[in-house]
Formats: sequence, C-alpha cells, structure tokens
Amino acid sequence: MKEIKLEWIEALKFVGIIAVILGHIASPLGTFIFSWHMPLFFIMAGFFIKVDLSVEQFIAKEFKRLIIPYFIFSGMALVLETLKRILLHREALDLVDSLVGVFIWMDMDALIDSYAFVLWFLPALFFARLLTYLILKVVDRTAFQLLLVMSAFIVSFYLQLPFAIDNALNAFVFVYVGYFLFKIDNNSYWPLVLLALIFVYYMNDFPVLNMSQKHYGSVVVNIAWAVACSYILISVIRKFNKIPNVITLWGSNTMLLFILHPYTNNIAIVVIDIIGSGSWYFKLLLSIAFLQCVLLIKNKYHNRLLFKYV
Repeated sequence: MKEIKLEWIEALKFVGIIAVILGHIASPLGTFIFSWHMPLFFIMAGFFIKVDLSVEQFIAKEFKRLIIPYFIFSGMALVLETLKRILLHREALDLVDSLVGVFIWMDMDALIDSYAFVLWFLPALFFARLLTYLILKVVDRTAFQLLLVMSAFIVSFYLQLPFAIDNALNAFVFVYVGYFLFKIDNNSYWPLVLLALIFVYYMNDFPVLNMSQKHYGSVVVNIAWAVACSYILISVIRKFNKIPNVITLWGSNTMLLFILHPYTNNIAIVVIDIIGSGSWYFKLLLSIAFLQCVLLIKNKYHNRLLFKYV
C-alpha cells in the first residue's frame, strides 16, 4: 500500500542516510545531526509494524531482515579489519573479544574496534520492533502502553544486556512513537513546531545525544527534540508529489548504505588526506560518490551475492 506510492518515505530515508554519513564524516554539523538522525530511523521503523502477523511470523520476518545481515556484515567487518591491521602493521585485533562482541553483546562498545561499529543498530532495531509489536498486540489501553514504553526507556539506562537489548529498550520509545506519528493526517503544525525548536536552540543550543551509547544531554528535551525534528521532516517531505529517481534509489537501499558507509567514509578520508585537502565536504561528496557506485553495482547484480541480504 502506497500513498502516491509512499515515495515520500524513500525521500525521508534519503535524508536520514545522508545525515548518518555526514554525522560520521566529522563535519561541524555533528551535534545537530546526532540530536535527531538515529531517532528518525527508529521512528520510521515504527511506520509499518503489522500486528496482524503471528508472533512466529513477525520474528521470522524480522530475523531474516535484520539479524542475518547483522551477522554477515559484522563477520565481513572483522575480516576486513584484521586484514587492514596486518597490511598497516598495526596491533592485531583481539578476535576472542571481537567475536564475543559480535555474537553476545552486539552493542557499540563491543563493536567499536572494527567497521562493525554501526551494526549495533540492527539487533537493537530487531528487539525494539518486536517490543512495539508485542505491546500493540497484547496491551489494549494506550495509557498502559505508554507506561510500559517509558518504564522500558528509564530502565535501559541502568542495564547492560546482551544482544543490544538495553539499546532496544532505549529505542523502544521512538519506534512506538513512529507507529502513531505515521498515522497523523494533519501535518500543518510543523511551522509552529519549527519555531519551538528554534527557541530551544537559542536558549540551550542543540541537545546532545548519542543513542548508540545511551548518552542523553536531557532526556525530556532529547525525546521532544528528536520527535519534533522527525515530525517536521515527515510533514514537509510528504507534501512532495514526485521524488527524483536518485533519491528513491538511495531511500530504498538505506540498509546497504548504512552498513557500507563506514568503509566509504574511511576511503574518502584517506584519499582526500593524500590529495592534501582536508575539507569535510569533499570527504562527504567522495563517500557519496563511492556509495552511488555501489548502488549501480547492486542494480546490475540485484538479489545476487551479498546484495540479496540487504
């Protein structure tokens, strides 16, 4: 089912993935981008949760879509990181710790030593979507749902659980909000919301947020800010009747781009540093160019090799 094919969602994903790449390229916009870009992805993940599926069907579908790619590309990341360290004569990767991190902890702290560091998002998203599905399916009253969601969010700061479950508890609130945000028909209030955000910025600057490590500058402000930014983007982008094909292409391949952008960012940084121009925007453009080449290759080998998992 698509509202004007729901092309605006692909455009929203495009904005999100560009923000992710930009956030990891060490740009001066980092604080602003981190204040909303990961919440946006979790919010979008709440758009199409199908509560009519059985628990078994939901888990099987989500496991195939999120966890299998997690294991494939985290394994690839460890291999490439090991080879890189050998070639550059750097200290060897602790494979035991790395494998424990990949198979047990699955969070940023456990994955930080390799290109797998961004992959914490996948298991966290798996469990956050599962929790949202269960609460919508089992708990009838919205008040009780909100109580459970906020309780999970608060508890997440005091736990360090395997399989990135504590990250999922933390992200649960955004996935749950996304389920309802998608259903809002009236999107005309975004100018007022924008004014409110400008006021908050001038009073306190951008709120500091790092979801991967559950670092919140101010919990209430962070949630309100991220949801408000997402609401504005949704309200503005869904007004467009026609989305350029290149944006649709990027928006429909965000998982692949999310997984590969640490590699292209790193390559872009090395190339630009060799050339002698350290400007972050050149690194960004080069990384985007590399990713566009990957998308062209994927189009040629659609659903073959590793591409069939993303």
